[in-house]
Amino acid sequence: MTVKVDAIAKRFLPKDPFFRLLVVNSLAGIGISGLMVGGIFYSNIGNLTVLIRGDDSPLVPILMLVAGLVITLVSVVVGSAIMLLGADQTKGGPGSKLPSLFEPRLEPIPVKADTVRVRRLGVR
Repeated sequence: MTVKVDAIAKRFLPKDPFFRLLVVNSLAGIGISGLMVGGIFYSNIGNLTVLIRGDDSPLVPILMLVAGLVITLVSVVVGSAIMLLGADQTKGGPGSKLPSLFEPRLEPIPVKADTVRVRRLGVR
């Protein structure tokens, strides 16, 4: 029995495209933070796994670590998705607008010469 992805998306995701963008990228950020927590515990960085296993209440440090990573990584993923909204993807993918923003332009700047000062210094 197969379930179509479109049916699931229509049923559970918001209809507004912006809120859909937020939900999808928030779920991606939560998934990435779950992978990070699993990797930290698996690799025992800083002897953290041993410290948490030896603690009387291991739930508190685990929740603190998970909450910090979820807030950070969801913010990064959602922020990068929002920043890429205006990117023109027809001309080389995301970020193709960046070189056009930083192209140098030469513009003449009108400057008035102070002729009185030039005469006082004796320079002609």
